[in-house]
Amino acid sequence: MSEDWSMGQEPHAAVLVARGLIEHPEKLDHVLLDDEEGWFVSDGTEFGDDPELDQDQFATMCLHDVVELLPQLTALAKLPAGMGADWDADSASWVLISPIVPSDDEETRAYRDARAAAWPHAGSPADEANLSLGLMEISTAADAPARRVRYASRDEDGTWMFVGFDVPDPDEETDVEVDTLELGHVAQLYPDVAELLDAEPGEVFFREAPDAEWLQMIDDGE
Repeated sequence: MSEDWSMGQEPHAAVLVARGLIEHPEKLDHVLLDDEEGWFVSDGTEFGDDPELDQDQFATMCLHDVVELLPQLTALAKLPAGMGADWDADSASWVLISPIVPSDDEETRAYRDARAAAWPHAGSPADEANLSLGLMEISTAADAPARRVRYASRDEDGTWMFVGFDVPDPDEETDVEVDTLELGHVAQLYPDVAELLDAEPGEVFFREAPDAEWLQMIDDGE
């Protein structure tokens, strides 16, 4: 691949694209990257039960042409397989999602079982984790700050919470607005939290700078 090509897939990789976007790229709604790193790009149109209708509504394009049509896709070059993102035109940013995958499909169950078996940490990669909104968004702005985790805690019920540097003093913050992703996706997006994921329930960690070492908080907050 060319050094100028930032996407994780080959430029000629096939992409399923809603036909409406070819004439109206401004109607971009969301994208999905499946478990085999195949892109699905939509204007909100979803697959139905009618193959002929689906064929009318979707086209196959090479990834290079899709990136030319929708250059904001390059901001998702490092998106982990199995994830998706909603496009927010007002803020020119992507909002990350862990898609809900039906569990009654045999192939899907096999993939999830294999993923769980390979998970080296406590819990499951499919466990929901809470993230501050800054960690959920990927801006397309050239001067957008890097997204890094500043504070991580594992609740008594085992649920993780991750807060970014966009939230001031998160150890003292009482009302952090959050959304959820699968824990396995969090570990792929923010690999520097992996060393924390075997923590016991109730443990809390923070760091003063994005490149600083993690420190564990004790009961008096120090």
